[in-house]
Amino acid sequence: MNILSLVMIRKIIFLNPRDLFLLPNLITLSRLFISIYLFYQYSYSTFPIVNLVFIIALIGISDSIDGIVARRLNQVSRLGTILDPVCDRIVFLLLLFWLIEVFPIWFFYGILIREILVMIGSLYVLLNTKTLEVSNYGKFGTVLIFFSICFFVINSTNDFLIFTYFGFISLIFYYFVALEYFYKIFIKK
Repeated sequence: MNILSLVMIRKIIFLNPRDLFLLPNLITLSRLFISIYLFYQYSYSTFPIVNLVFIIALIGISDSIDGIVARRLNQVSRLGTILDPVCDRIVFLLLLFWLIEVFPIWFFYGILIREILVMIGSLYVLLNTKTLEVSNYGKFGTVLIFFSICFFVINSTNDFLIFTYFGFISLIFYYFVALEYFYKIFIKK
């Protein structure tokens, strides 16, 4: 690939390399690299349950911090709109695989399949330069899933069926949100 091709690609996707150093994008990348380090250097079983739930909660909370900072500081960038959801998906999938032994198999594969579908939809949106607002249902669904993950960690022996039911209901809602996005992308034009 020659220099001209690279310049054309850069112009097509309108990314400014300086945007990499905006605070929200630095937060996003820090979250990604810290998560990768944590997940590859430690087993979840090395942490007491309380600490593990705290780590999961921090990952969940940090999911929205970069967006809040971007809006507050008026630093929303095209790079950030691509980087944030990609890093969110990667961190979430790493968390899912890191804790695979904690979940019922239906929960793990339910989340995994949904995340793959969301990534395909995200690629479609990106390639068609559509914008898609994050819905409040989407934010709420993510919160429910993070609560479910914490509950499965707390209930690793599956003694409390209420946590299993909560996880099942959360997963159904999570798919409902994906269908809402599907509707906004493909049907409602």
